[in-house]
Amino acid sequence: MRNLPIYFLILVFAILMFALSRVQLYTPVANTESDAPAPVEPEGFTGRMVMPSLDDIYVLDNSAGRDIVQFEKFLKGRAASLHFASAAYFKANRKNAHKDSNAFMGIKLTLDSTGMFNPEILFTNVDDENFKGLVLSQIQTYWRYPRSVQGKFVAWVPFVWKTNY
Repeated sequence: MRNLPIYFLILVFAILMFALSRVQLYTPVANTESDAPAPVEPEGFTGRMVMPSLDDIYVLDNSAGRDIVQFEKFLKGRAASLHFASAAYFKANRKNAHKDSNAFMGIKLTLDSTGMFNPEILFTNVDDENFKGLVLSQIQTYWRYPRSVQGKFVAWVPFVWKTNY
């Protein structure tokens, strides 16, 4: 009776070893066609957005007294969202696009004293109205700048999407 726990432990160990000996190992099925996986097409735009620099921004009116360097930093942070807004356009045009199919838009940004943007496309090489509308609505809806005491700020900014970099 005194050795019963030891016998029980040996019995459990023996059952465990028996169960493990009955387990069959998995053998992978060999691919006879090719060992290389099929190429995966990228989901969306895989290029990059060229961030506008201080030299690219053309200020038309600064009656609000805005700091241009701070505005440039703001644009670099917000322009990244336009990269994702362009994904559907580049995915749709990937098949018939030639090697240098960059997209660019010259957008006039009017910023009122409340910090709301009113964008307007001055020129572009994009014919897709959906893409243009998506970019304009992205700017109007999600871009907010700190308020000013009075006046407005108007600047022309070029945005470029590069497919090959």
